[in-house]
Amino acid sequence: MAKQLTILFWGFIYGEVIGYVLSALDATQFQPVQSGVIAMIGGFIAINCLQFFVKSPKEAKKNK
Repeated sequence: MAKQLTILFWGFIYGEVIGYVLSALDATQFQPVQSGVIAMIGGFIAINCLQFFVKSPKEAKKNK
């Protein structure tokens, strides 16, 4: 649970920064909530998908 909350927090922060930079480069209006939420959802999906492929070292030793 803590891993998901950390991903949501940092996803929002990185989304804000990336959204601000891209809106400045494109000369468009910056929408902070939209850029933050999109990055949060993307990070949440990515971390939950990666859990199936990446095993912790303790689990890898048990399976050998």
